[in-house]
Amino acid sequence: MEDYLGKAANEKQAAKIAIRERRFDDAWRHLSNQKILYLKHAHRERFSAMHTLVIDSSPHEDMANILRIEGKHGNALSNISYTYKAAYTANRPTITLERKLEAYYNRAYKNNKPFKRFLSLLKALPNSDFGSVKMFVEKFYPLAPDISDESATLEKKVVENTGRRIVEQATKPQVLKNNYQGVIHIKPKENDLNDAKYPEPAYLKTSNIAQDASNGDGKILGYPTSDWVVGLVAGLVILVIFIWIIG
Repeated sequence: MEDYLGKAANEKQAAKIAIRERRFDDAWRHLSNQKILYLKHAHRERFSAMHTLVIDSSPHEDMANILRIEGKHGNALSNISYTYKAAYTANRPTITLERKLEAYYNRAYKNNKPFKRFLSLLKALPNSDFGSVKMFVEKFYPLAPDISDESATLEKKVVENTGRRIVEQATKPQVLKNNYQGVIHIKPKENDLNDAKYPEPAYLKTSNIAQDASNGDGKILGYPTSDWVVGLVAGLVILVIFIWIIG
């Protein structure tokens, strides 16, 4: 059976020598190999997810040291935060790690933000994997508003609860929305049917061709009544004269 832990110890020792000699690329490679060997051991021994995170996070303490020496204090804080978060979640001793975490935090933020608040939010982070911790430290926490140390002490519980909600919203998987665009039939309520109003339809207006003779405007078939009387009298006179001539 291959001794993964023995090989991981050799990689750790080689990394420390490379750090002292300031061969940071070599040191980082040795620490990455150490992580791989730890994961192989955890898989073979069937470690729980939490115990796997603990053993995987331990090389990040040395990785944080490399980043600190290189002046990359933000990235260094992410790595040491991962080591602390995994140990805290697994109920491991964290007194020494907390002191290191505070030192790394002060280098990154120059005491502009209270460490107690950062520590409370880190503890409230629902996930302990490196990706979640790194996202919180480098993306979400810098956006948090500044408050004083006194406020952080007095409002510790409020900060923890608020921080948990913010982090959960930021780190939870995104749910795809339903893009269904079909027709949605909604059954109307009975009251809506009773209150429905049906307006009178508008009819097409048409012009009158002829007016009714009995419409009371004094005209028959479009001519004044007096014209009809004169015509009728003239007709009768002509008829009488015509009969008289014939007779």
